[in-house]
Amino acid sequence: MPSTNYTIDDVSPMIQYAPASAWSAGDKTLDSSGINYSNNGTFTLSTTKGSSASFSFSGTQVWIFGAKRSNHGPYTVALDGKSSQFDGFSEDDDFTALFDSGPLKQGQHKVVITNAVKDPRKPFLDVDYITWSTDSDSPNITLEDTTPQFSYQPSNSWKADLPSDLSGFQGDSGQCVFHSSSLYKLIYSIPSSQRNPEQKCISNITILRALPPFRIGNAVSLFGPIGPSLGSYAIEVDGKSVGTFNATKVDYEAQQMLFLADDLGAGDHTLRVINQPSSTNQLLAIDFASVAGLPSQSASVSASPTISASASASASTSASTGGKSMGYVYSSSGSSQPSTNDAQFNSDRGLHCGSCRFAMSHSVYCWRDIPPKAQALCAT
Repeated sequence: MPSTNYTIDDVSPMIQYAPASAWSAGDKTLDSSGINYSNNGTFTLSTTKGSSASFSFSGTQVWIFGAKRSNHGPYTVALDGKSSQFDGFSEDDDFTALFDSGPLKQGQHKVVITNAVKDPRKPFLDVDYITWSTDSDSPNITLEDTTPQFSYQPSNSWKADLPSDLSGFQGDSGQCVFHSSSLYKLIYSIPSSQRNPEQKCISNITILRALPPFRIGNAVSLFGPIGPSLGSYAIEVDGKSVGTFNATKVDYEAQQMLFLADDLGAGDHTLRVINQPSSTNQLLAIDFASVAGLPSQSASVSASPTISASASASASTSASTGGKSMGYVYSSSGSSQPSTNDAQFNSDRGLHCGSCRFAMSHSVYCWRDIPPKAQALCAT
């Protein structure tokens, strides 16, 4: 499985700074070398001993980038509880990796970098950005905030009429809320590993494909803005609390990754985001989400308010299983070779289709192998 790299800037809510009061945004206008940091000179710094920045991820390697400078001192990095000491001092400014984990076993990890200042003349520790690698599927299907996978509760607390200080949303569309009791829920479906390898489910939309076995998606990422008017939010995945994240930042930035979960495994998954502002004027805003799905080389899937899934197959992708020529069970052509329109779906099809349910339960792959009574139940 190919490896995927992710990078988040120092302002990402996914990086937990503690205590928050000990960390502040670097100011490139006051630092002659500030422009050398990434993302047009953004960095987060601390001069307090014991202050830390932590990051949890699923993957195979992680790097923490920052600077080694003449006013920087020692720091420690703990990876999955095992701590190592480092020296951040350098006569010449060196914008580099402060930590490289080396290869790790694919799975959940936590890295914590802590200021271990000893000399008051060299108290600085800063974070520029974090990069990590993972062998898990990467989200490749975009779900806009208006798609049926989203559920906003209570509905009258959310509004699509965004305040003037919120801009840069993908598709000029988003949802925001001020009330602390409100929550946002994204439900999406991934097929279980026990199901037929030709089957993919995306939010209860079923596609039977004339393809060899392929990887099953198991990841979701959520995007929204960060800035002065944004607040904290809690995340739950499949009913389990993941933690609380803070979108309050000095500068406004749109389309930021608010959360990423991968290595979820096959099955139906629910991502729940709960607004937890620290003041009444803070809000939570949702732009879009991405989920892992069909490999780009074999299919094209798009999400819209009416949810559609499309796929194409050629004669070279057809195969045989137990003497049955594999095809779309809902093909109206009656042949084993699916047409380009055979995979058109909306919310009234998929698992609601009796023919599809028969095909899944009896492991048949061609329309002509479905009994007439089951064919009559087709939702196409």
